[in-house]
Amino acid sequence: MRRADTWLMLVVGALAVFVGIQVAGAPRVAPSVAPPSPAESASVAARPNVPKPSTNSGAAPSADAELTVTHDNTEAPARNLDEIHARIAAATDTYMADMLADMDQTLVRWPDLRERGLRIWVQSMTTVPDWDLRYAQMARDAFSEWTSAGIPTRFDFVLDSATSDVRIVWIDRFPPMDGLRVGSTRRAVDQNGWLARAEIVIAVHDSAGRAIPPAALAGIVRHEAGHALGLGHSANQHTLMYPIALEDEITPLDRATLRLLYDLPPGRVR
Repeated sequence: MRRADTWLMLVVGALAVFVGIQVAGAPRVAPSVAPPSPAESASVAARPNVPKPSTNSGAAPSADAELTVTHDNTEAPARNLDEIHARIAAATDTYMADMLADMDQTLVRWPDLRERGLRIWVQSMTTVPDWDLRYAQMARDAFSEWTSAGIPTRFDFVLDSATSDVRIVWIDRFPPMDGLRVGSTRRAVDQNGWLARAEIVIAVHDSAGRAIPPAALAGIVRHEAGHALGLGHSANQHTLMYPIALEDEITPLDRATLRLLYDLPPGRVR
């Protein structure tokens, strides 16, 4: 073999070894899990802030719950607008006025479900990186805390998502366009204002890709569960339903507002 050919083979061999080392040393990127397909008719947004103990970046609040109306055969509830306005005006221990401003003067809620129960399904198997079963139990516990509001609805956690009224699902993270968002709720109501279904989406990672422990997400789940039950936003930063995650626990104002909501018929109030 000629000397030139020998040198060429050595150079090519060295280059192949170098490329192999670079590929082997490249970091592995965690796969991104696409969010589930939207529920048939509803859509909602989430709190634009990383849950505690992360700090608030000062991002402006954005809507947490978007409403889509479907048509059903349910009967319209009996409604007296004068009585509804009087009840709201007298309820000084609620933020109903803030909520109505947030929801275009519309009340939405579930019908009385004390007998059948509100069927809630929590996703308990996913390939989202860093997720484990502690997240599912946290979500059940956080949602259950709303029973303390004393509304005429029983919560039942079911194993079949197809039979559920409310679904809680997990994603890796929200897209960059959503800023610091880590949770969202999609809701559907019928033409009379009765909630028909809801889907809560919770990210396991913040916008920077850092895993959020289950305990740090509990406040977000409580907030999104409030939306799934019919609540809108409060303008009081000391309440759970304030758009930015400053309060992690359900407050007396949150409970009183939800109780009033379930004492009133759904629909437009103007």
